[in-house]
Amino acid sequence: MSRRRGARRNKRNEGLKAAWNIVFVVLAIASLTFLYFRTVLSHQTLDEVTLCPAKPRSTTVLLIDLTDPMNLPQRQDFSNQLEQLVDQIPRYGKLVIAKVDPISDRLLLPVITKCNPGTASDVSELDGNPKALERQHQEGFILPLRAAFDQLMEASSADRSPILESIQSINLTELQSGSDKNYPRRLIVASDLLQNTADISFYRKLPSADDLIGGQSFSRVRTDLRGVDVELWMFQRSDSSRTQPRALPELWERLVNAQGGRLIRVYTVSG
Repeated sequence: MSRRRGARRNKRNEGLKAAWNIVFVVLAIASLTFLYFRTVLSHQTLDEVTLCPAKPRSTTVLLIDLTDPMNLPQRQDFSNQLEQLVDQIPRYGKLVIAKVDPISDRLLLPVITKCNPGTASDVSELDGNPKALERQHQEGFILPLRAAFDQLMEASSADRSPILESIQSINLTELQSGSDKNYPRRLIVASDLLQNTADISFYRKLPSADDLIGGQSFSRVRTDLRGVDVELWMFQRSDSSRTQPRALPELWERLVNAQGGRLIRVYTVSG
């Protein structure tokens, strides 16, 4: 009897060993498969200048309209917002920065376009080079953006603010053309929000949202913002109590909604 029990015990042990061997093999294959796909997905061919892959994982457009000089608190708060924005761009996400400008015979050209190539935390020694990636992130992404921000902090002193026309232009070239609609798309407008052209001006008096949206002038500058999240960063003017009433951001919300966009944030820059 003892011999039979010993034989059965040996068979069970051999069976357990075989089962554990299978488990180890399956886990090893799964680990190697995960490592392979992580390596493949984390190594994309990037443009030498923009560091963008063929299909960025997200697109964020920052459209800046700075007609008047910022005071010291505004400069600091705006700088803080810019730093936070850069930190929010995911790996392989694209950030486009443009200035509000009159549209004549060509559409707006970005001041700078950069994609986040990733940081050291996105790879390991097994599937990449953390130090090299961190260096690329700092030198190819962070530093060029900071240089562009320094230039854009200066007021343009322009006598016109074609904000709606500029939104239409940059939306057509960056958010609608060539953008993967399955990835997040965001438009940030940093401005005093006072549209000022011959056809549409908010300086004299804020128009009725219904009248503006139903008018011919708006029909020429409207654009398709469906699927785009919109943020407004509002610079307060020295005469804000007169020129920037509470109805101003409410008017912009109506204009964004009328074009199919979704206004997710209105932020008043400190100062």
